[in-house]
Amino acid sequence: MVEVERKQKTVENRIVKSLLIFLILSIVFGVRLLYLDVIKGEEFKRRAEAQWQSVGRRVPGKRGTIYDRNGRILAISIKRYRVVTNPSQIDDKERWLDKVSDKLGIEKKTLRNKINTNSSYLVLKTGIDKEEKERIEKLNIKYLYFEPYYERFYPMHNLASYIIGEMGIDRGLEGLEYKFDSILRGEYGTIGFLKDALGREIPGTEFYIKKPRNGADIYLTIDINIQAIMEFEMRKTIEKYKPKRVITILEDIKTGEIIGMATLPNFDPNDFSQFSKAKFPDPAYGWNYEPGSSFKPLVASAAIEEGVLSEEDKFECKGYIYKGGKRFTCIVPHGVQTIKELLRNSCNVGFIQVGSLLGDKLYHYLKLFGVGDEMNLDFPYEGKGDILPPEKWSATTLPTMSFGVGITVTPLQQTSFYQAIANKGNRLKPQIIKRIVKDGKVIKEAKPSLIKKVISETTANKVLSYLKYVVGRNGVRRAVITGYSIGGKTGTAGVIENGKYVEGKTVLWFVGIITTKNPRYVLTVLVDEPEDSSLYASQVAAPLFKRIAERVIKYFEIEPDEKVK
Repeated sequence: MVEVERKQKTVENRIVKSLLIFLILSIVFGVRLLYLDVIKGEEFKRRAEAQWQSVGRRVPGKRGTIYDRNGRILAISIKRYRVVTNPSQIDDKERWLDKVSDKLGIEKKTLRNKINTNSSYLVLKTGIDKEEKERIEKLNIKYLYFEPYYERFYPMHNLASYIIGEMGIDRGLEGLEYKFDSILRGEYGTIGFLKDALGREIPGTEFYIKKPRNGADIYLTIDINIQAIMEFEMRKTIEKYKPKRVITILEDIKTGEIIGMATLPNFDPNDFSQFSKAKFPDPAYGWNYEPGSSFKPLVASAAIEEGVLSEEDKFECKGYIYKGGKRFTCIVPHGVQTIKELLRNSCNVGFIQVGSLLGDKLYHYLKLFGVGDEMNLDFPYEGKGDILPPEKWSATTLPTMSFGVGITVTPLQQTSFYQAIANKGNRLKPQIIKRIVKDGKVIKEAKPSLIKKVISETTANKVLSYLKYVVGRNGVRRAVITGYSIGGKTGTAGVIENGKYVEGKTVLWFVGIITTKNPRYVLTVLVDEPEDSSLYASQVAAPLFKRIAERVIKYFEIEPDEKVK
């Protein structure tokens, strides 16, 4: 009996010990499980996922659209697809090639060479539109995958191409595409994808980690119809006179908005090979040119504003004058003239006398106009022109500067100077961006921006009347538009290369006001290096001004303001 009880006790002890060991092991296992699942669970999960998926690559949002002032599309991003595959997934490649070759329009031999690689990610074709993608998808061909991307398209092709600029693979390279790249581009997103055992991307497994945000849309101040008119008429001048380049700018006098701005020859931004032949920045705002006699209205404005002459003062031109030991000439002796006659006759000898009356103060007024200063435009690489300060003048600097030589301006600056004269002396900042729209909301809208009050209203109105006097029967007849008070000034200047004037090369200007009685627009024409350097601006630039101005008047239905005799 005692022996039986002893054995029973031993069994009970063993059971207790076993239960105790089991309990301890359960606790240890539970604690370990708690540690792995709760405390280190997320980390282990990330490690595990990292073995089969990648944080992937950045993807851009849809680039914003560029419109003209009336909502016509100038640049737009269109959704396209690239067809990709993973060659390692394809079991029977020859059979697969038979199916795919015709459907993708790729020769079987070319396709075979492509897929016989060790790559797990292979682009077979790009530029697929939505319809073609859907057509291919309906064929249910295995191992073909589609990746979306955006392709920049310029529906107007060459039209306004210098303004809009050009796109590289993923960013703007020139023009407004470059200047407003960060606004147009939007925000990048991130796409993840699965990887195979060798860490290679598996096509067709993409998923968004972070969705991209689309860029903002930009509306320009230009009217694409006016732009087309300008470029059409400019081509006529190119065909007839074969210049190196022609530039025209049309600016609204009351707002500073650029309605049209063209440089020819230009390029088609859809064809990148043409872009490499273009000259940047756009010469319309980025290049400096000597203004020649088209600068004389600024000198006249300075003299009247400073009070060194009156409208009745007389200046004699014998055909020549000596200044600083150098003889300066006019084509013919102009005789005795008033200031407005000096402008109409474009008399160098007379303006040298006017400049002498101003002395160093001419520099002061030209700086007021903004010569040699940037305008903080919405364009990249803005030029600012050149002007020497008085302390660096030679004995001939003042005389030459008085008739627009030895000084440079950009065509857009020159347009702005005339805009100030036609706007009661108020110089406005030229504007190309009318508004920017992001997610349906206007985040920026252009408003007239005063750069500076350059001259008094009285002086401005006097000079404006002189410009009207210049364009007439005894002046620049080729710029006359019957029934309209057109004002303007010609300029013929030399071309400087490596610090020296180049014989046989000229630049021809005409800057005009539409109209002097009711100033609406200033139109600048520059013809750079016509084939025949003996031609004058009145023969080449003024007729181009007239052709464009007549069509602008018709387009905007501007009423006549002069009686037709």
